[in-house]
Amino acid sequence: MPKFHHVKRLCAYLLIVAAMLLSIGTAFAAVTEESGRRVALVIGNSVYKTLPSLPNPANDVEEVASTLRAAGFDVTIGVNVDRIGLEDTVRRFLRSTSNAEAGLLYYSGHGIQVGGQNFLVPVDATLETPYDVETQTMPLDLILNHLKQNSRVQLIFLDACRNNPFNAQKFWMAEKLEPVGATRGLARIDSDLGSLIAFSTEPGQVALDGTGALSPYSESFIKRASEPNKEIRQVLTDVRRDVIAMTGGKQVPWENSSLMDSFYFIPAPPPPSVESMQQVSVPEGAATTKLPIAPPHDETGSALLVTLNQLPKTGKLSFDGKPVEQGAKMPTAALTALTYDSSGVAAGTVGLIGYTVSDPYGQATQGVVAITVSADAGAKLAQLEQEKQVRLADADAYLKTLPRDVSTTIGVGPVEASLPVVPASVAEMTFKVAALPDKGTLRAGDRVIGLGHVLEAADVPALSYEPQIGTENQTFALTLQAANDNLPPATITLKPTLDACDTAAAAPLDLQGVTSGKLPNEIDPDIALPACTDAVKAYPEVARFVYQLGRAQLANRETKTAFATIKKAMDAGHVRAIDQLSSLYIVGASVPANPAKANEIVQAGAKRSDPYALYTYGKSLFYGRGVKADTEQGLKLMLQSADLGHTFAMNELGYIFLNGVNVPADPQRGIRFYEAGLARNDIYSMNNLALVYRSGKTVPQDLGKALELFTKAAEGGQPFAPTNLGRMYRDGIGVDADKAAAVKWLEMGAERGDYWGALDRARLAKDEAADPEGMEIAARYFALAAAVNKPRTGDPKNQALAELKLLPSAAKKEAEEAFSAELTAQERTALPKTKSLDARLVELAKATWVKRNPRYDLF
Repeated sequence: MPKFHHVKRLCAYLLIVAAMLLSIGTAFAAVTEESGRRVALVIGNSVYKTLPSLPNPANDVEEVASTLRAAGFDVTIGVNVDRIGLEDTVRRFLRSTSNAEAGLLYYSGHGIQVGGQNFLVPVDATLETPYDVETQTMPLDLILNHLKQNSRVQLIFLDACRNNPFNAQKFWMAEKLEPVGATRGLARIDSDLGSLIAFSTEPGQVALDGTGALSPYSESFIKRASEPNKEIRQVLTDVRRDVIAMTGGKQVPWENSSLMDSFYFIPAPPPPSVESMQQVSVPEGAATTKLPIAPPHDETGSALLVTLNQLPKTGKLSFDGKPVEQGAKMPTAALTALTYDSSGVAAGTVGLIGYTVSDPYGQATQGVVAITVSADAGAKLAQLEQEKQVRLADADAYLKTLPRDVSTTIGVGPVEASLPVVPASVAEMTFKVAALPDKGTLRAGDRVIGLGHVLEAADVPALSYEPQIGTENQTFALTLQAANDNLPPATITLKPTLDACDTAAAAPLDLQGVTSGKLPNEIDPDIALPACTDAVKAYPEVARFVYQLGRAQLANRETKTAFATIKKAMDAGHVRAIDQLSSLYIVGASVPANPAKANEIVQAGAKRSDPYALYTYGKSLFYGRGVKADTEQGLKLMLQSADLGHTFAMNELGYIFLNGVNVPADPQRGIRFYEAGLARNDIYSMNNLALVYRSGKTVPQDLGKALELFTKAAEGGQPFAPTNLGRMYRDGIGVDADKAAAVKWLEMGAERGDYWGALDRARLAKDEAADPEGMEIAARYFALAAAVNKPRTGDPKNQALAELKLLPSAAKKEAEEAFSAELTAQERTALPKTKSLDARLVELAKATWVKRNPRYDLF
């Protein structure tokens, strides 16, 4: 751009500019807000299988999700989800909420209130029996309580207040049979500090579906939340006014807010960026010289309006061949296409264009263009054009050098895209985001980038992407193009991936995890140990990797080391590590068994809504193990654990209700929990249901179904199912008697540490009294049974040890030799000294079993 060569002239122009800036209206200040993470869960259920279908929710949430993405939310969406799908979607969302600035839930679909609590109803719910709310629905409190613990601001929007279509009028809620709310719709929710709860209609009233594709509430919410620079309470006031008008006063939206700060869906960005003083030279006597005015922009890419406040006193200013007048309003494209007619204007004359650039947020910035008529301006303009062409060529070459594939690790925060620095010749150019991932968050430094946003040259190498949890194996496109020049765009493919430690050692139902996880017996320490060691080094601030390293160490039988690692993870804030450390105190792994200490520790995890800790502490309270018994609270905690999908809790609840443990027996309620576990392919639920079908005490006996479920559970790794299956083959129950099959399954149960499987296999061998080999086998399995006998789950009489004592010494000596052959001399020497052959057999059996197969945490 041409420079002023005369200092006095420059000072004069600056004084003029200052006067102009004072005379023109003052720009509005931008509304700022912390640029923390925003996460949203949006669920819409329309197509119900047995309940009345709803016309709008599925449409509502697609539009709501788009609105929230435009507002900078990373959106997890679920449409027409069944109970397991809802559970998976909610868990995936909860994993994303850690340290979020704002967490939002928008639910549209059927809802129900029971006992003053609200429940979201998935599409496969029937709600026909009193058992159905606790196994078929999702408590709203489960989501809200987690958001309160993990985000600064909680925003809940419920368009779920339809007429009650449910057949049952009373449902079990923990220890009480509660009636459905007497009023219609949902129950009032009081907000805590930092929360806003919004209903599409007043509590206890019914929302209308409307006549269009969207419900009245969602239609207005989408419109009003998209309006820029509007505080949320004003948004909801406008929504209420709209809905009342649309429904003729039949529906009145309601909210309860305890927000401490202002919240904007679309906060105002900084004011438009304008080069305040531009200087251009035009040749004298030229009829149409296009003025090389630098275009203004704002970082969101919003359409800007230019108002011409002052025009040159000499010459003629035109756009598209037509003169422009003072006060004219035009888009920014028109500003950069203005032409100047210098006919009759003397060389050395200077004219000023003063203009204001306004954005949709009510903000404005002023700029000035000083036009100098010069005899040699033609050469200068030609030089400028040549420089522009070089700049465009450099920009085109730069865009072509951008990497096409960028891997981004999930769950470690923003990952740098590592894009190259923009060349110096292109430093004044801007780039527009033409395509953006619809999941995850793109940032330039601390600024969240949305579709259509404009990036300065310095922003491009600062771009980072934080993938959404659960997006592994998906790809997302980021397309950049020159903002004001016609150049081919560049598309970068972002590929979210799991760290190898997450793949190898993530824990199931870990709400601070990033994937579905592995059970302890599924962890391969040869893979998990190096992967998690590397992850801890690469991301020392991520406590999840420390915890998963501890799991890998447990899998490798490094119990003492694992204890220290897991405690370190707990101290660093990883919630699941709390329950894991507690479990080490329960079983006495590397520390003396201490149930009281275990319960003292695990309470903190239960308060943080960890599914495992809720189950562990709830079970302790229910049975009074290591803590003062509180049956009611213990039951509630285990129900919360089951709500989050923890099948251990489902099986415990099934056992409690089936057998009437500390509560009145209700077999059907117990079976419902077993069936819930079965729906999640839980091997323990398979075994438990098979026992029910085999006995026929609470349901019609179905030996074929029992055999099928026992087989599936045994093949899935359940430790007790093989014994149950072996007994059916041994005794010919529901299947032809088959000794070989019985031996196979009983030995499998014994190998998995089932006392009863080992005992029955020993007895089967003992029955072959004429076979010396059979007696040696009996000795080995009686010894193994005695070795794995456990309190509460085993045999208090320890019949195996009693029967071992009755076997011939010769058989026991052969068993001793067989066990000893599996151990090294050093391992044999390390065994406890015993006074009897029977006791030595038990120690040998335990040592060989541990060496051969299981860990304490195998199942």
